[in-house]
Amino acid sequence: MTARRMIVAMALVLVQAAPAAAFVVRTGDVITISDSVSDDVYAAGTTITVAGTVDGDLAAAARTVELTGRVTGGILAAARDVHVGGRVDRAVRAVAQTVSLSGEVGTDAVVAAGEVSVPEGARIGRDLMVAGGDIRVAGDVGRYLRAVGGTVVVAGRVGKGLRVDARRLVIMPTAVIGGDVRYSANVEADIQPGARIGGTVERVPRPPRRPVRVLGMPVPYALRVWEALGLLVLGLVAAALMPQAVREGGRVAIRRLPVNLAAGVVLVAAVPVLAVLLAVTVIGLPLAAVLVLLLAAVAYGSQALVAAGVGQVLLTPLTRHRPPALPLAVLTGSVILGVLYALPYGWVARLAAVAIGVGTAGLAGWKQRAKR
Repeated sequence: MTARRMIVAMALVLVQAAPAAAFVVRTGDVITISDSVSDDVYAAGTTITVAGTVDGDLAAAARTVELTGRVTGGILAAARDVHVGGRVDRAVRAVAQTVSLSGEVGTDAVVAAGEVSVPEGARIGRDLMVAGGDIRVAGDVGRYLRAVGGTVVVAGRVGKGLRVDARRLVIMPTAVIGGDVRYSANVEADIQPGARIGGTVERVPRPPRRPVRVLGMPVPYALRVWEALGLLVLGLVAAALMPQAVREGGRVAIRRLPVNLAAGVVLVAAVPVLAVLLAVTVIGLPLAAVLVLLLAAVAYGSQALVAAGVGQVLLTPLTRHRPPALPLAVLTGSVILGVLYALPYGWVARLAAVAIGVGTAGLAGWKQRAKR
C-alpha cells in the first residue's frame, strides 16, 4: 500500500509545475500537518489534513483532503472530498466528488466535482472556473465566474462578469454581479428580485447537437451492426477451426437450455464475487484479474455456440431434418441474435444468451474434468 501511495505522490511531483527544489513526500493512511513545513509537500494517503503552514505548494491525492491552515503556494488535489477552509496564497486546482472552498484563495480556483460549494464568507481573489453537477457560489469572486454544470446558483459577489452553461441558472437576491451575465440554459434564468447586475443579461441559445454517425448510421445502430458482425466472424472462425465442437455445443446449448441457463446464471453471479474476495489479498489479486478476464472471454465467445444452436434449430426443418451447413447455421443464428439485441429490451436477450453460453461451456468443461 505504501509503494502505491509513493507512486501517486511521485506522479503528482511530475505533473505539478514547480522549480527543481527541495520537497517533502508524505504517505500513510492518516497524514496530519500541524506544524510549519518550509518546502513543497507531496502527499498521498486516505485522509490528509493541513492545520499548520506549508511554505510552498501542496499536491495531495487521498480520499479526503482538508485545509484549515495556510499554504503559501498553490494546491493541486485529487480526492473524493476536498475542503479548503484556510488560506491559499496562490491558486487551487481540484478534482473530486465534492469540493468546498470556504476559506480564502489568493488568485484563481479551477474545480471539477459533482458538488461544488463556495459558501458565504469565502473569497476567491481572481477567477473561479468550475464544472460540476450542483454548483453553489455564495462567496466573493474577485473577477470572473465561469461555470459549466447542471444547476448553478449564484448568491454572492462577482466582481466583473458571469458566464454560465448549465441546465438551470438561479441568481439569488443577495447576488451582486459587477458586469454582464451571459448564459445558455435549458430554461430562462431565475433572476430573483433584489439581485444587482451591473451589465446586461444575455441568454445564448444552445446550438442543436448534430447526431454523430458512423458509416452513415447513428452510433447506437452502428454499434449493434458491429456487434452482430463481430459475433458472426467469431462463430465462423470457431466453426472452421472446431466444426464438431461448435456443432455439438450448439445442439447441447438449445437441447438442455434450462439447465445451461441456470448454470450460466450461477457462474456469472459467482465468479465476480469470488474475484472480489480474492482481490482483498495482494496474493489473490492476479488470480482475481485472471478469473474476471476468463469470464469475459467465455461470456463473449460462448455466444457463438448459442448462435450455432439457434441456426440449427431454425434450419433443420428446411433441410428435411438433415444437419444444415454449419457456416449457414452460424450466420442465421448470429443475425437472429443481432436483431434480438437491437430490440428495446435487447439487454434481456443478451443476458440470456451469455448465461446459456457460459452455462454450456462451464458444464462441458466440468464433464471433461470428470472423465480424467
